[in-house]
Amino acid sequence: MKIKEVKTAFKIADVVLNKTHSKNRIKFKYVKKLLDEHEEAISENALRKRVGFVYIIAINKIIKKIGGSQGKGGIKSTMNFYEGAMQGGPSIRSYGIHLLLQKELEAGKKVEFYVIVSKEVKTEIKGMFGNVKGTIVAFKEMEEKCNEDYKSVTGKYPDWHFQSRGKGAGYRWPKWIRQSYAKYRIDNKV
Repeated sequence: MKIKEVKTAFKIADVVLNKTHSKNRIKFKYVKKLLDEHEEAISENALRKRVGFVYIIAINKIIKKIGGSQGKGGIKSTMNFYEGAMQGGPSIRSYGIHLLLQKELEAGKKVEFYVIVSKEVKTEIKGMFGNVKGTIVAFKEMEEKCNEDYKSVTGKYPDWHFQSRGKGAGYRWPKWIRQSYAKYRIDNKV
């Protein structure tokens, strides 16, 4: 499925090879003039705001991954997990996506990140001892809807949805990524 078919997303960054860092091989080159899906300007600070969002990774304009988050630090914080995945104790998801992005870039392909931002909903939030007024920045329902929309068009989940696409060996992370990740964890005592 092509990214141009998505009506609610807007581009926030290109991914480029990082030739100066000793470990991390990708970096994000953020769009200088951010425009939302309605072509309205938005501040770069919006990328650091805690909101629910879905991100889409497109390779040569073809959607490869749909994910989501609502972490503190906003969209940039989530993207930093991919950019810095060759340090510390990354999950196989962050590590594997980093390697996949690097491989695509080394093959000369264009790699882009797009986002769909959730609206904040003001509501009562239940705690253990009562309710407080607050804002919900949920993303999970949006992520599930986007994945189902994708599947309704293509008949399957995006190529880089290794866990979502089913059970069995054909749906695990590629062997070369699993082996690299295992070696990384041993070498770095993670």
